[in-house]
Amino acid sequence: MLYKLTPNITVIGKVIIRPERSFSFLAYLVTGGKNILIDTLPIPAGEIFLEELKSCVALDKLDAVIINHSESDHSGSLSLLSEQCPNLPVYCSDAGKEILQAAYPTISSLQVVTNGSSLQIGDLTFSFTYTPGLHWADNMVTYLEGERILFSNDLFGQSLGMEIPLDSQVSEAALLSGAKNYFEKVFSTAPPESLAILPHIIAKQPRLVAPGHGVILQEHLAKIFDYYQMMCVAK
Repeated sequence: MLYKLTPNITVIGKVIIRPERSFSFLAYLVTGGKNILIDTLPIPAGEIFLEELKSCVALDKLDAVIINHSESDHSGSLSLLSEQCPNLPVYCSDAGKEILQAAYPTISSLQVVTNGSSLQIGDLTFSFTYTPGLHWADNMVTYLEGERILFSNDLFGQSLGMEIPLDSQVSEAALLSGAKNYFEKVFSTAPPESLAILPHIIAKQPRLVAPGHGVILQEHLAKIFDYYQMMCVAK
């Protein structure tokens, strides 16, 4: 699935829609003066992922990959991509580097971005916030400065999947149900000290949140933030 989110951001996704459930896996390509891939798709979707990626940009024109989380549903296709682009820089957290090195030992271009740091690539500025314990120890989120877009990986995800991956395509009730279901499965055991980072992330006031699962949040973003703030208080 390809979806043009903004003039310079394309969603590359795998959507599963069945009578009993729907779910999605989402990666993002930021194009322009520089071309940056944020996360990948699971390896079963790897070949299709590469073909869709190549339909947007020649692989030799990719400048970097940012991996917010090393779990295979977000990093799986990195192995195929690195075979064709062995020197492509891959940015991740320090814990993410350890896991990715063990999972994909042939990748030699892993580079750590520290918590709270910024990275300038061409005219794009990305900032990074570590979110350890909000799923795995290596999780982080990436914020695209200027455009105020948060690439949140698992955070703010939902148990939903749509071919047009926007929250405007589902009712507020369905979105909140999907968000609560996902939170209970992924974050319900997170300790209070891990959840404490959430107000800091929300305070960045992104205009749009692009998660790794579910739909992209804009129209109902405030409702999702309210829900997460409530869960912080509950902890």
